Amino acid sequence: MADDRIELFVGLIETIDTPGAVDVCRRFLSVNERTRADRFTFERHRRQYVFAHALLRMALSHVAPNVAPSDWSFGAGRYGRPFVASPATAAGLHFSLSHSDGCVACVVSRHEAVGVDVETVSRRGAPLSTALRFFAPEEVETLRGLPEPDAIQRFFDYWTLKEAYLKARGFGLNLPLDGFAMQVSQKAIEISFTPDIADDPHGWRFSLSSPSPSHRLAIADGSRAAGGLPISRHAWPLQDAAE
Repeated sequence: MADDRIELFVGLIETIDTPGAVDVCRRFLSVNERTRADRFTFERHRRQYVFAHALLRMALSHVAPNVAPSDWSFGAGRYGRPFVASPATAAGLHFSLSHSDGCVACVVSRHEAVGVDVETVSRRGAPLSTALRFFAPEEVETLRGLPEPDAIQRFFDYWTLKEAYLKARGFGLNLPLDGFAMQVSQKAIEISFTPDIADDPHGWRFSLSSPSPSHRLAIADGSRAAGGLPISRHAWPLQDAAE
């Protein structure tokens, strides 16, 4: 079982999509997962789904090595958040899964309030117009004051951090994106809430990283552990799981 930390697993599709890899990964998936994968119209989306859900299973088995990747089963909570349904001996493990074009990522922890999000950084996303629709006013003002390259980077900082927080809370989009604001500086990453959201900003720790030059990844840690949980980073674990 995992000790008191966050286990982060990341895979870049361009490095993990080797000959035969998708077939190995498909064998880890449940019948329902394979069916869902086959519904994708485009092959690249199908392969990304397979790699992402295989990554989750391999990550859980890395933390709980007595369980084979194919032996995990999952349920969903009230707001759609997935959880480990079996085996019962690993019910204390929690996870968050994310994937974006070219990158898959998940975190595993013994703390439920942990979330991860990865996004593809793109200049075509009209960041300011999107921010005006969804972000908190103070975030929009910060973006307005930055030159374009910095504004694009900060937009994706905000986006991934906000998505990671929502995943950690387990409410999905039932919490409005403009109901909380991120403050990002070289010293710290902080969060603040409108009065409508009952949460303590001091109970959260956040981290940002770039798995590749075109991806931004955020982790939200609501464990309330002093100083935040340490993060252990792992590369794609296919080889260990396949042996």
